[in-house]
Amino acid sequence: MTTWTSKAPLALAALIALGACEDGQGAAGLLANLQAPSDAAAAAPVALAQTQMASGAFTLVPPQGFCIDKGALSQRFALMARCDALGAPSKSAGAPVGIITVSVTNAGRVEILPTAQETADAAKLARVDAVKSENDSITFRAEGTPPAAGLDVKHWRGTLRIGGQIVGLALYGPKGGRAETSEGREMLNELIRRSRKASATSS
Repeated sequence: MTTWTSKAPLALAALIALGACEDGQGAAGLLANLQAPSDAAAAAPVALAQTQMASGAFTLVPPQGFCIDKGALSQRFALMARCDALGAPSKSAGAPVGIITVSVTNAGRVEILPTAQETADAAKLARVDAVKSENDSITFRAEGTPPAAGLDVKHWRGTLRIGGQIVGLALYGPKGGRAETSEGREMLNELIRRSRKASATSS
């Protein structure tokens, strides 16, 4: 039992890392829409303001100006982008250009979140810095292969526990963009705060 418990955060980190790469093709399409929003995107909006994840275990709510891509959504994976890339231009609110991936894994009996370094090792990330842990969540910045061309290798990551699930977050943006700055961390923190508030209200 002790051995299983000590290795469990590493296994969770690996599952989170795999989930973050689940929909690279969808991310590429969103990035194209962000750079030049298409008439097709405007005609067929796929933007969600929130959604239930993991069979209702918690409610996922994006940060301001971002929406959830209904077309890439599953119970354990979500892809977010600025709302104008998903057919809802009036809701973009001047948000930074970027893409957020969300992967969900059942926490089971694991009580300790994977550390930033464990997550980085599982996802083959480098140059981990700006690690911050608070309120059963961890955020940090790292470098690694982005899910689509045109996004920078430098990005923000987050891990949190919510509704009996471990959730992995990754925020990517163009090189030199606002998503790379401390604003990127605050976007993940806002997602965490909004999701926890909505989940507490719906429970």
